[in-house]
Amino acid sequence: MGQFKEGHKKVGGRTKGAVNKKTAQWEAFAEYCVNGGLKRFEQELNSLEGKDYVNSFLNLLEYHKPKLQRTEVKHEVDNETVKQLIFVTKENSG
Repeated sequence: MGQFKEGHKKVGGRTKGAVNKKTAQWEAFAEYCVNGGLKRFEQELNSLEGKDYVNSFLNLLEYHKPKLQRTEVKHEVDNETVKQLIFVTKENSG
């Protein structure tokens, strides 16, 4: 069925545990952030004031917790249900 026979040896390709170029770049970037880049970033962020600080901080938060898609809920209720809800709310508030 398949292209290879069962029990064949792997020929070519990456060896087990080898890191590709993208992964190596991300690891180097993380190392930079941990060993000094993060301190400078924090200093730059703290040097901002007002609107600039808030905008930068909110932009940064998007990488931590992505925005949720807006959802709209539509539901039809009859007037009797609305009257009952208002009546119960007034009883509980007084």
